[in-house]
Amino acid sequence: MNPKVSIIIPNYNHEQFLVQRLESVFNQTFQDFEVILLDDKSTDDSLIILQQYANHPKVSHFIVNDKNSGSTFKQWQKGIQLANGNFIWIAESDDFCELSFLSKMINHIEADAAIGIAYCQTNDVDEKGLFLNDRVNYTKGFEPNIWEMNFLYDGQKFVESYFSFFNVIPNASAVIFKKNLVDNSCFSESLVQMKMCGDWYFWIKIALKSKIFFLSETLNYFREHQSVSRNHFDNTKKRRRLLEEKEVRFFMQSVKISNSQAEWLLYDKWFNLHSYKTVFYKSFYDIKLKQTPLYFFLKMYIQRQGRIN
Repeated sequence: MNPKVSIIIPNYNHEQFLVQRLESVFNQTFQDFEVILLDDKSTDDSLIILQQYANHPKVSHFIVNDKNSGSTFKQWQKGIQLANGNFIWIAESDDFCELSFLSKMINHIEADAAIGIAYCQTNDVDEKGLFLNDRVNYTKGFEPNIWEMNFLYDGQKFVESYFSFFNVIPNASAVIFKKNLVDNSCFSESLVQMKMCGDWYFWIKIALKSKIFFLSETLNYFREHQSVSRNHFDNTKKRRRLLEEKEVRFFMQSVKISNSQAEWLLYDKWFNLHSYKTVFYKSFYDIKLKQTPLYFFLKMYIQRQGRIN
């Protein structure tokens, strides 16, 4: 019989975290699941650990890429295509969770047939698993901060009110979602090439088709460490991050969702990375959304320069 949940564990060079991740998956109190192990040509000793679990009765697939794909989201796509379950859990290989995670999330997502995404609160931890931050602070800029308690939200309204500002699902490991919400359009070429905004883009695409449930109980732990893909400290990575955000905002505009405040902030960050002289270079305009008139875009830049100078 098909399992209720397909758990996808995409790994790349997370040898030091793998045992805790895998044990927190296989020992869930809810056991109606399959596990899909994917390795993207790790260069550490990840395979030694993964091979120890490869014959576990819950493992339906163990696939090691011949060469590194360079894309977390290609691995997501592969795992979802292999999945037999009605629900998908992408359990990132450097994170871990409470053993009651699946039991509680399944109970909530099945409480209403219209719910397509359910996720819980997350704590940030360090490389040793020690507490760093409660992610309720991540959304404290919203009034009210609806993440202080459980909620059920229409997906379209959730995108308009919250996702249009930033990615309010900070960690994929905290989420389960219905497989039937994912179609070929979800994994566009622009999405699978992303390094930092692909999850945000993905959640928006499937949120528009369903309701979203949030459980305020902390059941998930996001690992902060040196190689976390969303860390972007140099200007090259900052530019890439902003260009990826542009793609996400372009998609939102295509479905009639726009957020002028967030779009202005996007431009302001981009302007901060360019000197006045670069106004005449093509790269300066790469961030402009199609719906923003060129004269308005340049006016914003000039006004900003005036404030700084």
